[in-house]
Amino acid sequence: MRLKYFMKPDSNIPPAYSYCEGEDTDSLYNADTCIDVPKQPSVNHVYNMDKKAWEINEEMYMADLRLKRNAELDRTDYLMNPDYPITEENITIIKTYRQALRDCPAIELIADRVLPACPSVCKKKVGNE
Repeated sequence: MRLKYFMKPDSNIPPAYSYCEGEDTDSLYNADTCIDVPKQPSVNHVYNMDKKAWEINEEMYMADLRLKRNAELDRTDYLMNPDYPITEENITIIKTYRQALRDCPAIELIADRVLPACPSVCKKKVGNE
């Protein structure tokens, strides 16, 4: 089955996600071969037909998390330059934050694997100091 997005015929109901049998992605909504499913919670979720529920795909979730983590590490790299004007207290905060970013993918429970909040010290963008 494939996930499709349909407007039900003869209906004022907004488009709904449906799983439909077959490979023909251009076919019209057919109530005999499709079941309605709730909206996909995130791009990292896949629909489990046996459980009739969305489940997180850990591989997709981790790949997405690592991309976001790497982007945040890149964005805060300038703060680690030895000639960047920053206090020792703030450099400690930044180092702790960046270490928490690196440690995030290693957390065992997937529900706890979220990026840590950015401290106010690193919220400035380059050129806005």
